[in-house]
Amino acid sequence: MYYLGIDHHKRYSQVAVMDEQGEVRANGKIANEKKAFTLLKEYYKEPWRAVIEAGRNWGMMYDLLEELEIKTVVAHPLKTRAIADAKIKSDSIDARTLAHLLRADLIPEVHVPPKEVRDKKNLLRHRLWLVRLQTMTKNRIHQLIDRNHVKRPKVKNIFGVAGRTFLKGLSLSRIDQRLLEDHLELLEGLDEHIKRTEAWIQKELRDNVPIGILNTLPGFGKVLLCPGSLRD
Repeated sequence: MYYLGIDHHKRYSQVAVMDEQGEVRANGKIANEKKAFTLLKEYYKEPWRAVIEAGRNWGMMYDLLEELEIKTVVAHPLKTRAIADAKIKSDSIDARTLAHLLRADLIPEVHVPPKEVRDKKNLLRHRLWLVRLQTMTKNRIHQLIDRNHVKRPKVKNIFGVAGRTFLKGLSLSRIDQRLLEDHLELLEGLDEHIKRTEAWIQKELRDNVPIGILNTLPGFGKVLLCPGSLRD
């Protein structure tokens, strides 16, 4: 059995290969490509186990290793104290330490959902990102009208139909007027993107059985139902 500690980066990974006796047989950089890992696997014929840390785009490396039938675990980076507390850090040391922890069965594992579930969660995160941009844009519009001492109309929502009509009819200072127009245009675009994304989410999860069950509970909207319905 060989144990692979993989310090994953954007285009390459630092890979430490450790045998059952704890001897490091190799420790170097290889490209994040199926061909490179296939050659490595062919060189070391024995069964493999691998570990990577949960981080940016870890799913790509996990799926690549699974495709090569390499049993892989994902480590919780904050709980992997041996790396977090190391006084001397480098890619090769991190990879070797991961391999050693895997060999000793000391990896604090992270649950890995199936790829289909991870893809749908990415879609939900995309909507969340759009909503955050929408909120940021609204806050900037509030700042614009406040610093121009604009008296607000008596409407429940200044970004509703009546409120937007009021905002479009404002006459601010030269630069702030242009900024307001740009922000209102951006807000309309974000509104449309959010509507399309929500329709996309509903289509993707149309046949999801848990949604039908959760939908019977009070207090759940169509979007709020989605994260709880994704079964791992």
